[in-house]
Amino acid sequence: MSIKIKLTISYILLITMIIIFFGVISTLTLEKYYIDNIIEILTSQGTSFSRVFDSYIDADIYTISQDVVKKLATDTNAQVQVLNMEGMLLGDSTLSSTPVPIKILTPDVIQAISGESGVYTEKINNERVLHVSVPIKNKLNYVAILRLSSSLEEVSNIIKRLVLFLALVLTVSSLVALIIGFFIANELTKPLEMVKKATQEMAKGNFKVRAEKTSNDEIGILADSFNKMAEELGQLEEMKNEFISNISHELKTPLTSIKGFAITAMDLVEKNSELYEYLNIIDEETDRLSRLVDELLDFSKIELNKIKLSFEEVELDKLIEDTVAILRPHASNDGVNLICKKKIDRVVINGDVNRLKQVLVNIIDNGIKACSRGKYVKVFLDIKDKKAVIRIEDQGQGIPQEEIKYIFDKFYRGKNNKYSGTGLGLAISKKIIEEHKGTITVESEVGKGSVFTIELPLKDR
Repeated sequence: MSIKIKLTISYILLITMIIIFFGVISTLTLEKYYIDNIIEILTSQGTSFSRVFDSYIDADIYTISQDVVKKLATDTNAQVQVLNMEGMLLGDSTLSSTPVPIKILTPDVIQAISGESGVYTEKINNERVLHVSVPIKNKLNYVAILRLSSSLEEVSNIIKRLVLFLALVLTVSSLVALIIGFFIANELTKPLEMVKKATQEMAKGNFKVRAEKTSNDEIGILADSFNKMAEELGQLEEMKNEFISNISHELKTPLTSIKGFAITAMDLVEKNSELYEYLNIIDEETDRLSRLVDELLDFSKIELNKIKLSFEEVELDKLIEDTVAILRPHASNDGVNLICKKKIDRVVINGDVNRLKQVLVNIIDNGIKACSRGKYVKVFLDIKDKKAVIRIEDQGQGIPQEEIKYIFDKFYRGKNNKYSGTGLGLAISKKIIEEHKGTITVESEVGKGSVFTIELPLKDR
């Protein structure tokens, strides 16, 4: 998961948590406010209504209760009940007839029996109901309990509407937070993205790349450090390439002398002698070392951008035939069949004939080396989508899938590669093909062989 996405998610989560936190606090506070307000109103009404009892001096409590309930029911929306000090129901405003004497001992009533106002909330038929019980006292003793009950349904509806409103606010806020968070994350990570791209370019060997510095904060310091590192690595790379170029040139002269003296000495001794065999080995190893030096020279030229191609009209079909003819004796000595197949008689491109031949020799020779006796290497030529297509197919040992993405890298040699070399041949071949505005790819399967495909643009007519 990228830093941009992490920052956006974190921003949304923070906003969501803040909204939920304040939403819950607001809901609980508002609910408590409404309930406390109802309790205060009911308690106040109960205290005020208790004065009605003062007008009854000689009547019994049962008669008083019936009369008080009827009078108070017209002055409040609450249910009015009168209980004796033992919790027995004496009167109820919701009943048209005399109530059945039942004992009510809910927490609010028990509190009122003890001489203090009591409050209790319960659920009746899935509806929350608030009860407030106030003890009624004559001049000497508590004589009755006035109980007022009110539904909290309206409060519940208000809270539900508040929760829906908060849910809407949360949804809208989350969308706004997503947009703002993405914008902020994009602005914060843009410099990091530029450093990342510069790093990827440098990993490919481009030491001239620089990260753009957009601020003087930690990211700006990172960009400065990266640029300094890239500059130093570029200097080291240039020194390395110059060294390789110089040492390769220095090696060419003694190698030429060694080969010359070896050939001269071979002419002076008998061909079947042991000395002739030694001189022949010196000659072959000198050639092999010369090829390695040539690869190092090519590599240094490519790295220093000093490779120069001489473009001309090239008959690609003839070039392939000539290359196959040169390599066929070598293939025959190894017991490998080298076959050339053309679907088009004449294919013309603009290119450097020597460099293209170098690519073909390198890939075909690799295919020959990879094959055992009795196997084949086939070279196909065709035209597709205004491009010349060369396919070099072998029945060699194949390349493991995990290695395919590395085979065009400089100095890379496969784990199972039993042949000596610098590991530069394919890297140089790829660079040469790219200089021709072409592409080179490979498909391979272990035990079945490999297929290298080269595509080059045709010459404009």
